[in-house]
Amino acid sequence: MGRGQNPVAGDSHSTLNPFGTPAATHSPSRSINSFGRPSSLPDDPYQSYSSNPRHGVDVGLVDPHDIEDDGDDGLNYSRRPQRASLFNRPNSDRNAKSGPKATAVGVGVGVGAGTGAAARGLMSNNGPDEAIRAFDGGAGQEKPSAWLSQQKGRSKTCKWVTIVLVFLVIVGAIAGGVIGSFVAGNKKGTGNSSATSASDDAKLNGDLNLDSKDIKALMNDPNLHRVFPGMDYTPLKTQYPDCMSDPPSQNNVTRDVAVLSQLTNKIRLYGTDCNQTEMVLHAVKQLKLEKDVKIWLGVWQDMNETTNSRQLEQMWTILDQYGAEPFEGLIIANEILFRKEMSISSLATVLGDVRKKLASKNINLPVATSDLGDDWTSELAKDSDYIMANIHPFFAGVSAETAASWTWTFWEGKDGPLWKSDKNKNIIAETGWPSAGGKNCGQAQTTSCEPGSVAGIKEMNRFMEDWVCQALTNGTQYFWFEAFDEPWKIRFNEKDKNWEDKWGLMDIDRKLKDGVKIPDCGGKTV
Repeated sequence: MGRGQNPVAGDSHSTLNPFGTPAATHSPSRSINSFGRPSSLPDDPYQSYSSNPRHGVDVGLVDPHDIEDDGDDGLNYSRRPQRASLFNRPNSDRNAKSGPKATAVGVGVGVGAGTGAAARGLMSNNGPDEAIRAFDGGAGQEKPSAWLSQQKGRSKTCKWVTIVLVFLVIVGAIAGGVIGSFVAGNKKGTGNSSATSASDDAKLNGDLNLDSKDIKALMNDPNLHRVFPGMDYTPLKTQYPDCMSDPPSQNNVTRDVAVLSQLTNKIRLYGTDCNQTEMVLHAVKQLKLEKDVKIWLGVWQDMNETTNSRQLEQMWTILDQYGAEPFEGLIIANEILFRKEMSISSLATVLGDVRKKLASKNINLPVATSDLGDDWTSELAKDSDYIMANIHPFFAGVSAETAASWTWTFWEGKDGPLWKSDKNKNIIAETGWPSAGGKNCGQAQTTSCEPGSVAGIKEMNRFMEDWVCQALTNGTQYFWFEAFDEPWKIRFNEKDKNWEDKWGLMDIDRKLKDGVKIPDCGGKTV
């Protein structure tokens, strides 16, 4: 997404605007300062900013190119991660919550503590007669006194009470485990992916497919319409190196793709880390969508040579395994020119090298890049097989009522002169609207402008109402940003600017947000 966009004026005087009169002509933008000081050793290659709070900002003072493993993660990972399927990897969930298993563990801990305390009490409870015997040297008595006999009786009673209590605690623990297992069993197939880890999900549901209960429950949703030419998608928990300890779930990706397939027939990815491409392809296969849904294979690039090499190597591994058939094309880098992490000539070299190697492998796929709408030039257009511009009216500070007309005017006025003759090769690679989080005033460093871009459900609906069906009718190609919220982006929120994690039409569990209305365009679909 347009991370840290900085507007450059781009006026358009087009009279061919099908969406109405433009409200403004500034580039969609966000301040790069909104993300804090960038690290030259980012552990999140999809942001180029350190996402690990344990790392100080000064970790970036080391030149990453001067060490054998530049540690794009801020650590030292000398080996590439395994590329085996992660659907059965442990410790992954969509939004970790306590489940039956956690409850059982809690009961078990309580049982252990209670039993131990009871055992200590039994072992140290010698009774008053033992104390008296110790006091008088153990001298025997002809017969115990009435008082002593009474105390012995009380001691035995206490012992029995303690034993009974321990027994009841143990029985309660067993019952709790049985009930927890029963509840977990009943959750099988409910689609509540937030409550289980990747490994538990796989054990409960197997490898989800078109015939699975979860998938059947997600398909044929009357509130979803396939009216988007493309959809930007980053599977949850695919930020490297975090995914090495907390991997994404294959079943969650399959559920996501089941929903995405009801919105679009093209899915755009941003990177190759964490097996995300393979997982999406596996989901497409499991759902029997091979002939219906295509993938734009994203390859992240930044200033870090280790990240760049790893991503490209993973791309070649994927292409060697799957060939060209599942893909619509390759998108090498996103907004790398805007971030000034590579020059146009260097990017052109990367794109050219990829084309040459594709040709040597007899793989026929277009090679493109995506960047801020303002950063497209004739030179970049010549180097990329597609024009792919990220255009966000929200970051221009325009109202939702004028967002659609502004987007078209900017797209045609700023990037139109660069368009390819094949209309399908001109794509707005990102556009969308956040559902909550505050107001954006474009270039102004304030949130008190009028009307400004207000993040909200009503505003999201208005932009879709004015844009989606009109674009479908006139053949405008674009990728909507995005289907699902990305909670990990909350780290980029600021005071009064809390929208980074709220761009999804749905929440992380694939539930359409309250009030969101996706246009049905009179039954017309992509």
